[in-house]
Amino acid sequence: MKKLFVLFCAVGMVVLSGCSKDKEEEATVTLDNKVLINEIFKAGMTWNPNASSAKSSVPINIEVDNTVAGPIGGTIHVLGSVTGTMNYDDESGVVQSGTLLLGLTETINDYAFKCNDQTFTMNGAPYLSLTGTFTLGYGGSFGTASSMQFGGGVRVTGPGYDQTINIQITIILNSGGTGGHVSGTVGGEALDYTF
Repeated sequence: MKKLFVLFCAVGMVVLSGCSKDKEEEATVTLDNKVLINEIFKAGMTWNPNASSAKSSVPINIEVDNTVAGPIGGTIHVLGSVTGTMNYDDESGVVQSGTLLLGLTETINDYAFKCNDQTFTMNGAPYLSLTGTFTLGYGGSFGTASSMQFGGGVRVTGPGYDQTINIQITIILNSGGTGGHVSGTVGGEALDYTF
């Protein structure tokens, strides 16, 4: 389980990173959708899988109620649960198989972050949902059905910028947990890339 927590944190950092400078001659305010999704994703991955030392079949039922502070101010309140079952080898304690189900909501209040040297503030419109299904194989590898879905809306404001952005994305994880594929839409703009 500890490996899963580290993986989810790493995915959050790698999945959707970085802003690039706008090279247009006119000075326009832009928001990089990858930065926006990264902030939302990091908050959603703060649940604690509490690694179990038990062996055999172990039910998982983690209640999630975390508040994540923004880098400049504001909060994202993450509420929900992670449920499922983990099957361990009685001799070695190695994960043989398992299934985890995520059901979380993110309520965003004046969450401030930087992009292109500008400060943006995000609020829920009214909130975001995060659902996921993770099938696990030997040693904690991910099965082909392992994916997460983000849906809902946010309102983002900044200097010369005020938009309500609808988000509908799916992240499919590679079996090793070191990358995957992102697809869907953010504010009507298609996202489709591998990380």
